[in-house]
Amino acid sequence: MRKLRMLIEIERQAGFGPITAVFLAVFALCSVAVWLADPATNTLGDGLWFSFQAVSTIGFGDITAAGPVARVTTVVLSVVSIFYIALITGVVVSYCNAMVRARQEGTLAHFMDNLERLEDMTPEELAAFSQRVHEYRNRR
Repeated sequence: MRKLRMLIEIERQAGFGPITAVFLAVFALCSVAVWLADPATNTLGDGLWFSFQAVSTIGFGDITAAGPVARVTTVVLSVVSIFYIALITGVVVSYCNAMVRARQEGTLAHFMDNLERLEDMTPEELAAFSQRVHEYRNRR
């Protein structure tokens, strides 16, 4: 449960929800634009499939951007998707870093580091350190 809360907090700090909504709106608009403007795209499903291929860079080639509107739409969707995928990567990396930090906080090395800098700690840090020591004692 703690891991899930940590992931949700990282997503919230990154603005993942609103950015995902914008990405999905751009994806839908581009799919509709390709469907309406490109003669090779017969259905909305074909427009969605074409957009998915552009976002994922798969590009099977079964549906191609033949008209100028479809080509411009492909460029826009590709650029937006690059930034969105970078955001997803950043969220995953932040989550992994937070997990590593959480594991390190409970290690003996971290405890020893805190002991070495007792004089430099603020009263809040001392209280938190004391609380962790009490929690550790109670677990044993």
